[in-house]
Amino acid sequence: MCLKFGIFVHPKRPRIAQNKILKVIQSTGVSYSTRDPDIAIVVGGDGTFSYYGRTLSIPMLFVGVNDPDMLGSKAKLAQILFGDLSKALNDINERRYIIDERRMFSVNYNGTKSVDILTDIYLERSVFSGCIRYTLSVDKGKTFVNNRHHDYFASGNYFTEYAIGNGVIISTAFGSGGYYSYPDRLKLIGQNNRKIQAFQDNKMGVCHILPMYLVRQTNKKKKGNLSKCINYTIPWNSNIKVILARQSNARLYGTTKNSKGIAITVDSEINVGPSNRTAKIIKLLEPTRLN
Repeated sequence: MCLKFGIFVHPKRPRIAQNKILKVIQSTGVSYSTRDPDIAIVVGGDGTFSYYGRTLSIPMLFVGVNDPDMLGSKAKLAQILFGDLSKALNDINERRYIIDERRMFSVNYNGTKSVDILTDIYLERSVFSGCIRYTLSVDKGKTFVNNRHHDYFASGNYFTEYAIGNGVIISTAFGSGGYYSYPDRLKLIGQNNRKIQAFQDNKMGVCHILPMYLVRQTNKKKKGNLSKCINYTIPWNSNIKVILARQSNARLYGTTKNSKGIAITVDSEINVGPSNRTAKIIKLLEPTRLN
């Protein structure tokens, strides 16, 4: 059976014009479909990959674009760069690839319908806002704390953290090379570090954003200052609840089509847990080296 390829780009700010991508497809001789493609060619940066990762159910090839802007997208989740698309299409058409099914978590807030997430979500202070105060509770399973890349057991199967800072990130393993890993990437400024995954697929990651105050209380009523332990992982079967402790200008990002996020108030409750759904990511058997 001949595979049909579809084109998916940022709806408002495509990194590459759709007609340019179509020319590559046509020059390769593979089939193109706008209605029922078998394979999604997703071209852009990590934000675009994240959006289509949670909305598409067909296998996806993430294609990055070199950005000359030093502050532009790094496309760390890309399997190939756009210049190698032609070869990749031939490889896929010849079945020289595998499908990597990646776990997703589910998030809902204010009683809304749950959204499945492939990469990450983050609650963060918005424009003209000071630090936000929030609590983050975790239950079920044993908890691991990431300390210089070595995991160790934290006490208790349930805890609540009380934080004052810029916000918090919750990440899948697939998205852990992004915002979740910022403490490690700050140490590697100036280095070409393309490490995509910071932990295994059987965990979720939690990372507090520049906390000024961070204390954990376990189910044994013991308290400890965790100001030096910003990011850690928890077992995949865990459930997370985040609540603002004081009214603030805060927004939840990563669940909407646009980049404006959702306003979160003290009456909001953000709930995160494992999803039954997986995302199908195409991995080439001989991937092109990304520079």
